[in-house]
Amino acid sequence: METTTIKVYLKTKHTLDDIKQEQETYDQVISRLVAQTRKKNLVKELIEAYQSKAGEDRKTAQEWDAASDVK
Repeated sequence: METTTIKVYLKTKHTLDDIKQEQETYDQVISRLVAQTRKKNLVKELIEAYQSKAGEDRKTAQEWDAASDVK
């Protein structure tokens, strides 16, 4: 696997050091953070989709209720 060098501010390096787990490389730290962010974003998107679908379902139920009340 190819590697590269990236520049980060010293403050950023210290932050990475603080969250780095024992024997974890910087690449592993960054990969873990990326994975956590993706998961968080996916959860947010799923919640929004379920809320939207619930709204649609409520509207459909109201339309059915209104149609079934017709005499």
